[in-house]
Amino acid sequence: MSGCAQESEDKSTTEVTTTTTSIKVELTAREAFRIAETVARDWASDAVLVDLSNFRGSSLPDGRAVRWKLEFNSVSMEKGLEVHVSRGKILQKMEEKYKERDVIGGEWINTPQAMDIAFKYFDERPIKNYWMGIGNNKGTIIWYVKCDYDEGVPTWVDINALTGELIKTREGY
Repeated sequence: MSGCAQESEDKSTTEVTTTTTSIKVELTAREAFRIAETVARDWASDAVLVDLSNFRGSSLPDGRAVRWKLEFNSVSMEKGLEVHVSRGKILQKMEEKYKERDVIGGEWINTPQAMDIAFKYFDERPIKNYWMGIGNNKGTIIWYVKCDYDEGVPTWVDINALTGELIKTREGY
């Protein structure tokens, strides 16, 4: 057997164990807020939430979205911080000019509950996407939920984010 390699009879095997960490892709607004709030508090101890919305086309009918934009203000620093949360982690953060805005405080309802309420006011047309945003309008914390249809004018549903009560519905851009 000269010139030929001899194959070993010992056929050892190596067991490979793979562990995958599941990252939650679609988050509710509250889940995105918890992630972004940590970054905001590291940035400024007095950071407060002043704006939160999902990226158009990134949301699902159950109130979850792949990407959220959250804005915080620091009065002591006179600056703002914009944080983007995508696929369960911080995608980017940017310091911004300070814009005086009212704080989004209190125990606001989460996006699945807001969508449940809003769905009662959407019509039966085929839906292209949803947009959700929360803000403070003259002391009232409001979820603004927009339903874009494949055709026609979108429907907006404004919900008191602290009580879940309907404020108003409207059609338009």
